[in-house]
Amino acid sequence: MSNVIDMAATRRREVFAAVSSADGPEDAVRAISSLLSVSTDEAREVLRTPLEAFAGSASGGPAGGAGQGFTLRPFAESDDHKALFHARSSDETSATGGTWDREKTEQELRDGLGRVEAESAMWFVAVDASRDALVGLVFGEQIDDGDVDVAIWIHPEERKKGYGLASLKESRRELAAFFPGKHVIVRAPLTGGR
Repeated sequence: MSNVIDMAATRRREVFAAVSSADGPEDAVRAISSLLSVSTDEAREVLRTPLEAFAGSASGGPAGGAGQGFTLRPFAESDDHKALFHARSSDETSATGGTWDREKTEQELRDGLGRVEAESAMWFVAVDASRDALVGLVFGEQIDDGDVDVAIWIHPEERKKGYGLASLKESRRELAAFFPGKHVIVRAPLTGGR
């Protein structure tokens, strides 16, 4: 299987895009199988591979600053964090489709922070600490069967710099500690190839 993993690592951006666009685990298996022209068993092996196996492969490290200065901080009710949430809510490439108005955004924010308080969710702000820039958001939400649904949003001005992959890697570690023994399901819509 190592050749398949190597191939997946070489095309990791396409693999992550295929997985993030998939409608559930079996759809992800089919997408990887089709993308890499491998069997479904080999596709499942790719999906079971730790993310760290992909982090430093292929086209090298992040193109921008998502290296040692990158961190995730817990979402707080600060003006900066709320402004980032509002930016995500009005971004047409985000899961909201850019359709949330201010009232809807404020309600979703209150509801989400309630879930964080109830320990059924963890929200993070992705930060490039080298320039103290807030570059995106990570939402970890426990779903009905106990698994954890993870959504990653990177600000449009900060995309294609490696922050998405860095967020994925860091959130996996954080969420595994907070929700031990749960499957983490990653969802990062890439509308329009962004």
